[in-house]
Amino acid sequence: MIDLETGELGSSPDHRQYDVKGFTEDHEQSPPPGRCLRNDETCGIHAVCRTEPGICIDTGSSSHQLNETVAEASDVDCSQVMWWNSIPIPHCCGLFSDLPIYSHHTRVYQVWPGKNVFFFRGRMVCGPDPRGFILTAVSIILSDWIFCVYICDTRPQDSARIATLSMILTVIVSQVIVNLVLASTRDPGVVPRNDKSQLEEVGTGIGSRSRRISIDGIEVKVKYCRICKIFRPPRSCHCTVCDNCVEKFDHHCPWISQCIGLRNYRYYLMFIFSALVFFMYVFAFSSWRIRRKMVNTGLGVFGVIQSAPEIFALAVFSFVSIWFLGGLLVFHAYLITLNQTARENFKQRYAKSPNPYDKGILGNLKEALFTRLPPSKVNFRAVVEPNWDSMTRILMNSTDRVDEASIMMQHTFSRKEESPQESSESEHFEEIEL
Repeated sequence: MIDLETGELGSSPDHRQYDVKGFTEDHEQSPPPGRCLRNDETCGIHAVCRTEPGICIDTGSSSHQLNETVAEASDVDCSQVMWWNSIPIPHCCGLFSDLPIYSHHTRVYQVWPGKNVFFFRGRMVCGPDPRGFILTAVSIILSDWIFCVYICDTRPQDSARIATLSMILTVIVSQVIVNLVLASTRDPGVVPRNDKSQLEEVGTGIGSRSRRISIDGIEVKVKYCRICKIFRPPRSCHCTVCDNCVEKFDHHCPWISQCIGLRNYRYYLMFIFSALVFFMYVFAFSSWRIRRKMVNTGLGVFGVIQSAPEIFALAVFSFVSIWFLGGLLVFHAYLITLNQTARENFKQRYAKSPNPYDKGILGNLKEALFTRLPPSKVNFRAVVEPNWDSMTRILMNSTDRVDEASIMMQHTFSRKEESPQESSESEHFEEIEL
């Protein structure tokens, strides 16, 4: 048992007990350390919180006696109980299960409200569904393996050719994988959210959900995002899959499971180009291998399918991939020359007005491929500062619900304990009152 006036630790056989001026609460395990009210440093006092009078953050209980304890706990010296920080303490449960857990190591990516999945402690930002990325990576690696095993000859006189083919293929595949990882794990340009909860707090009324700004003398409409509680920057959009507003939003690519925006569009183009080169390389040598097998064995197309189905399947898959990636690359090359995004082109955003971002073909190519990318606006590895005001409001609402539920339970039990005669009399009086 801890004495709040002396800071001394008493003995308890099975569990620790905390006494607060007549308010006693038993905990199966020691709760997290609180905040010293004297010098605002972390210490071992776990009884009170100074955020709201009469509310204990640790227990969620409301009592006027806790207000008196604040004054007494402020006289405790932190040096007497600082050694308590070395004890491993689990997080609070109960009413705090709905609140984010804040500690000295809680970072932004751990409490980020979007649907992203983070790896390596927030250094890699991925989409919520990794199946598309896994399918793309497996198809590239499997195609590479089939090519190395079944396409390349194993005869000694062809060792030089095999080494050359393997070296070229290794360089191409490495470029494809690197660009795929960069495009799918890089921050696409997530816009920071607004911590305020009401539209009036950002300087506008309920009725105005959009604004108009001028860019190079051309008016551009910017909209208010009710989820992120911000006016989105121009060319931005809220992705419903990742649940984020993304700068210069192009589209959400299901094949890499990531949004394509300002900060990863370049790597996305490099991935498409390198994958196109890879499948063209594989298709050329697969076709050459099939033709050579038909000449040497005298078999037809169906005979080659029966004798070497893996080569034929690789050739067909590569042919389909070439058409898909080629068409996608041509479409994005067209968009780059116009300095448009896929979403803007689909919405026909500049059909009736000039494009304020068009800088000419050379200027657009330079901006898309050679301009230095801006840094991320969200530091997902930053340490989170707890918002005690919002936590207290949630806690007070939860406490009120608990008090109402306990009153209803007591009323129900008292009705059950009444005798049948008393119950009938009470019902009779209720009918009279009605």
